[in-house]
Amino acid sequence: MAMAQLFKSRGIRTPWHLRVLYISTFLLRTAFGALLLLLSAYVAGDEGLLNVAIIAVPYPLAEMLTANYFGMISDRTGRKPIIVFGTTLAAITVALYALSDNTWYLAGLHGIHGIGAAATVAPAIAMIADHSDACDRGRQMGWFDYSTFLGYIIGAVVGGFMVELVDPQLGFLIMATMLTASAAMLYTLVHKERVAKKGEKYVSLEELRKVFKVREVRLVFPIWLIIATLLGIAITYLPIILLNEDVSGSTIGIMFAAAGVALGLLQPFWGKVSDIVGRIPVMAYGVFSIFGIVVMLLLFPDAAFYRDAEGVHFKLLGMIPLGILGLGAGAFVPSALALMADSSDARSYGATMGLYSFALGFGAFVAESIGLGIIVTTGTEDAPGWLLYFAAGLIFLAVALVIIFFLSAIIRKRFGKQKLVDDECSR
Repeated sequence: MAMAQLFKSRGIRTPWHLRVLYISTFLLRTAFGALLLLLSAYVAGDEGLLNVAIIAVPYPLAEMLTANYFGMISDRTGRKPIIVFGTTLAAITVALYALSDNTWYLAGLHGIHGIGAAATVAPAIAMIADHSDACDRGRQMGWFDYSTFLGYIIGAVVGGFMVELVDPQLGFLIMATMLTASAAMLYTLVHKERVAKKGEKYVSLEELRKVFKVREVRLVFPIWLIIATLLGIAITYLPIILLNEDVSGSTIGIMFAAAGVALGLLQPFWGKVSDIVGRIPVMAYGVFSIFGIVVMLLLFPDAAFYRDAEGVHFKLLGMIPLGILGLGAGAFVPSALALMADSSDARSYGATMGLYSFALGFGAFVAESIGLGIIVTTGTEDAPGWLLYFAAGLIFLAVALVIIFFLSAIIRKRFGKQKLVDDECSR
């Protein structure tokens, strides 16, 4: 009973326009999750893995280069116009995928798609920071991350079945329709909010310098880069690796769905836990959970599942620890997002959350660029193993950074603004 009382929202409710934002985000990410498998099937063949790598790289590069700009612009124009623009651009781009399966054509379009993504992520998170109570911010960030991740998973399931049931071109048009619906929902149901920096027309690097002067942002940013890189490796290369292993599209979709149940369902819960016990312990728990998953796959690759001539087989005894670790893997994102908002000036939420979108783009760009190098150097057959070694090195570094972050917070005793928020919300 005491635990249930502890997790009550204390009269705090999710604003209606944030609920619309979460639904729209879900549709946006569902389309993107399906797109990954559709593109893999679209360019499948002897050079399929190489073609996917070439197509994938421009997307995160474009997102990385434009994310902070869109975040800072949203501080001046409001969040809604930028999010609607980004979603509409993504819808047009996805429809154009259907015109040709030329690798370089698709790579160019994928770069434009990355610009659309940059225009949606930072302003959306900034909108949540604008309208969420400080003592409920972790939970709201959890709902955003849940809608994002659930969209990826449902998209993977939908994409897996589309690969078997429809032509990729038709799949692209269906996904473009879904993105158009998302843009229409945002335009119709979300009201344009107040402008944080009314009268300021130009963005500058000075704004980013001010953001990086915040200690918490400086410490969490490199961890973001690592987590985003790991995510980029999984999202970009796992579907095509499985397809090359003759795993059916529907099986891949079901595997992604199972992972989504473990990773996504508890996002709002972990966000709320961070509202109560503090952001840093929950962040650390999330990173250590990811560390456990990578170590298990690296050291005990046949413990959870194996593949033979009859297909993929799962081992219950090995899947249990993977599932438990997966439950904690989603703890990092909502607590880290809330930490960045807690520590930043409300007038610069867009610029601050632009760093998150930059990290996603940078991490995916590094993952896909280095992945492309690994594929070219080691060959398609040996590349999956080397990608796993690369992931292991990254997560070891993330663990070291989290330990430094955690110990630093303990030594300082007080954690600036975040300490005040933690004290207030734990009462």
